[in-house]
Amino acid sequence: MLGLYKEFFTDRDFERLDLFQLLAERYGIRSAVYPGSYVHVTPAFVYPLTAFIDSDKRAKKFFADPGLAAFIASRKTYPEEADFSCYPQDYREEISELLGRFDLLISQYAGFVSQHGKRYLRPGGYLLVNNSHGDASMAAIDEDFQLVAVVKGKNGEYRLTEKDLASYMVPQKPVEITRDLLEECQRGIGYTKAASMYVFRLSD
Repeated sequence: MLGLYKEFFTDRDFERLDLFQLLAERYGIRSAVYPGSYVHVTPAFVYPLTAFIDSDKRAKKFFADPGLAAFIASRKTYPEEADFSCYPQDYREEISELLGRFDLLISQYAGFVSQHGKRYLRPGGYLLVNNSHGDASMAAIDEDFQLVAVVKGKNGEYRLTEKDLASYMVPQKPVEITRDLLEECQRGIGYTKAASMYVFRLSD
């Protein structure tokens, strides 16, 4: 099952290891929760505490692979033993033991993770989100979140910028962006200026 990681992330140059390292360095992140992760275990290489949530049957088999712990141990960038777990379920269902534990919530191509996953963030924690299914748009109208940085990506390399944030999340067309609108269309709003990903901070 470990071949799934190679197929979907290593071979496609889509691990995004440098991005997770950038976030760790900039914001002191040491833990992450990843709803809708599939088998993207790269965060476990950077953060000592990680939790993955995905109902996909192949993901369940992947995380049950007895070789996974050794694989993560061979790639981790921190001295302590990796503390990782997987929850093979719908991420919309609450997992009480994870509430308020994490520095980072990761939302990538999995719907409105920001709304269901923010309960797992500690106060002042961060959300890394793209807008493929409208989740960055959803976070932008959520009073619990504040945009603090954007991620620029080119040729598989990433950088963070905290400059000119007011120029992002500005709709191309005059439209009132509401939760109902985003849930109905299930895609991101077109913006005059877009980024690869966005970083929001949860209020204290």
